[in-house]
Amino acid sequence: MDVTIVGASGGCGREIVTQIVQQRLLESREILQLVGSNPRSKRPHLLHGFRADLQDAYAEIIPELNVTDDPEKIIGDVVVITGGQTFSTAPSEIGAASRDILAMANVEVFERFARSLASTRSEDPPVVIIVTNPVELGVAIFAKHLPRTHVIGMGAYSDSARFRWEIASDLGIRRQRVRGFMLGEHGNGMVPVWSSVRVQGMAENEWRLVEPKLRQGLRTEDYPAALLEHQRNLITMIGSDPVNGAIHALRYVRDLPPDLRVPLKPFAIHYTDAKTQTATAAATVELVKAVLEGRRVEISAQYMHQGENGLHGPCGGRLLLAGSVLQVMPDRDEMTPAERTLIECSAQGIREKINHWWPNGN
Repeated sequence: MDVTIVGASGGCGREIVTQIVQQRLLESREILQLVGSNPRSKRPHLLHGFRADLQDAYAEIIPELNVTDDPEKIIGDVVVITGGQTFSTAPSEIGAASRDILAMANVEVFERFARSLASTRSEDPPVVIIVTNPVELGVAIFAKHLPRTHVIGMGAYSDSARFRWEIASDLGIRRQRVRGFMLGEHGNGMVPVWSSVRVQGMAENEWRLVEPKLRQGLRTEDYPAALLEHQRNLITMIGSDPVNGAIHALRYVRDLPPDLRVPLKPFAIHYTDAKTQTATAAATVELVKAVLEGRRVEISAQYMHQGENGLHGPCGGRLLLAGSVLQVMPDRDEMTPAERTLIECSAQGIREKINHWWPNGN
């Protein structure tokens, strides 16, 4: 199988490409395609230089590399969308960061590549993995042009990986021993589903004693307000001290409950200028590997719901994957009423934003 990375010249795209090569996900006869996402780029030569550098570094293990700026020449069985605009890392601009701004900038990127794939790959649609934000907007646009079973958004997948890690870190164990999901929006509408958490080797009665300590008294229904409050504190902290504010913010986040650290730690990391491209790339490559192997695996990801679990539109949910999406997992009865309510509110909020960002989509 072949893999295409759209936006391969950007920081996250380059990291995804490098990790795919390093982990030997593709054999030498398979193709790793590097695609530029900006037709007006002033650096069209960058991808050619990147390809040459990769060939020098990984000559013994590298797959065939293909470079193009033409969306109609995409050949991947798996297409990863990483191109487009992201937030500035300048602390002075922290108050201006908005998903509305990203949506206005990236809707054209989503539409251009979705339409191209629909016209050139309609008989053999690839699995498309959306990394670019707003990820829900990307899922909505690509799912209009391609089968929805072939469109997956990375938001809930990476949020759930972070959720599992934060819990594991507090327990002093490996992330692989923790199961748990963050669903809803990849943003302030994300929902920690504590009812889904299971720890391998820990009995249920033992977990019932441990969970309240980890949560530090933060109830599910109070999560959205707490997230906004702490986010405002971080904005003040970082904006008022451009040199050390992000460092103080990371220390501040360290003492919060695991579910709040999931969105707030990446927020603070972004303004250190390090961004979160390594962690995002690692989660993306993990998902690419699962798609390539075609194995049945349960994941959480943004998906274009059509009534499953009472949800409609692009929202983070639990999915059964086997190459493409086989089904949405029935989880409403497993969740608490507060979790169900927040996810339904998140899905409604996403639909309202999509209607604003993409008024011609319906």
